[in-house]
Amino acid sequence: MASEVRVSRVFVPGKLPDYTYNPRSELHLETQLGDYVEEAGSILTVAGPTKTGKSVLLRRVVQNAAWVDGQGIDDVDEMWRRIGDALGVYTGVEAGSSRGSSGGGNLGSEVGLLGVAKVEAQAEYAVNEASDLRYAIQRPISAVARAALEQTLRPLVIDDFHFIERAVQRQIVRALKPLVLLGVPVVLVSISHRVQDVVTAEPDMTGRVSSLSVNFWAEDELLVIARKGFEVLNVTDPGDMIARHLAQNSFGSPHLMQKFCREACKDDGVRVPQVPGRALRAPDHWEAFFSRQVDGASADWFQRLLRGPQERGSARTQWRTKTGETLDGYGLTLAAIAATGPRLTLSKDEIKTAVEDQLEGSGPAAHQTTRVLQHMSRIAATRITSSVPTEDELDQQEEPDAVPDVQPVMEYVEEGPNSALHIADPFFAFYLRWGSTMHLRGGQED
Repeated sequence: MASEVRVSRVFVPGKLPDYTYNPRSELHLETQLGDYVEEAGSILTVAGPTKTGKSVLLRRVVQNAAWVDGQGIDDVDEMWRRIGDALGVYTGVEAGSSRGSSGGGNLGSEVGLLGVAKVEAQAEYAVNEASDLRYAIQRPISAVARAALEQTLRPLVIDDFHFIERAVQRQIVRALKPLVLLGVPVVLVSISHRVQDVVTAEPDMTGRVSSLSVNFWAEDELLVIARKGFEVLNVTDPGDMIARHLAQNSFGSPHLMQKFCREACKDDGVRVPQVPGRALRAPDHWEAFFSRQVDGASADWFQRLLRGPQERGSARTQWRTKTGETLDGYGLTLAAIAATGPRLTLSKDEIKTAVEDQLEGSGPAAHQTTRVLQHMSRIAATRITSSVPTEDELDQQEEPDAVPDVQPVMEYVEEGPNSALHIADPFFAFYLRWGSTMHLRGGQED
């Protein structure tokens, strides 16, 4: 019954939504994904920023897939082990004893595939006539998992493919290529569009790579989540006044929108459908409401970028802002970015203007701000548990390769007049708006 539905089941950040799913029909994402699975014959790369609904889309459309998490895959064998687990295939066999002549033979063992099909896993054995024991030689899991995919043609999805080291990514593509040629749908999910470069670099993959981009959500797309959920809970939001405010602070992330809608309902005491229905009341203080939603991991990354690289030699130049803070180049740049909203993409010129708007007088030269952006981008590509390099070491770095277990919160791309900063994590953007002031107020001396 609808009266038994609780708000925690209606708005579900990080889970598959039953009541508030938005297919984003105008983008035809479901159609494109469904066509790929039906046609197969290529590797599909699904790329886009974190927390934008890639996994939810795939789980809604791609039925009966073998789903593998890329995090922690450090070689091809580990990938096959995870595929075997996802398929429910096993290499173990049981050999019964029987008396008779010595010799050899084949021991067949059926392996269940989650009730979908049966795969015959053969193991050679030898019989010792004196002891009547059989010794089984098992096939490796790679062979069994590969055979299972060949026979069932079940789609394979490797999520968080960007967490795998680049060299291992190439080995995985090479290992999966024969399955692709046989018609197994293979989907690689990543936050980076560079994953397509890995696939296309493999010989014979020309024309066998498809791509699907899942980008940040528009405000109207986020509003659908609120409207559907509020209807289930029998509350109204005249003019979408509350929903629009929540969407504007979700930074294109359905995950954040789900969370904010749930918390706004709870803030008003709405945990089950309202009988009779009524209008949802907005929080008394929006600043307090959003400040309660900040993410601890984003706070850690902000402080890491605020501190900047290890200092060697003379202290950094400090700058006085219009609001009275004293900040070095890293604090000043972060404050300027936050002051833009923050916008998820900012050109070099827009950042320069934002920095100037923060200051009482003259500020750093353009090349100094660019250097700070490059340093922060390279720091964001490191593990948060590792020590931060010095400025000199960062200057000598080339563009960083993907680091396993690292999902950069921001990236600065130097491309001449097209140079731009991209905030890749909506949680970090949200923190810049609602959590960063506590670190910047009063200057970095605090």
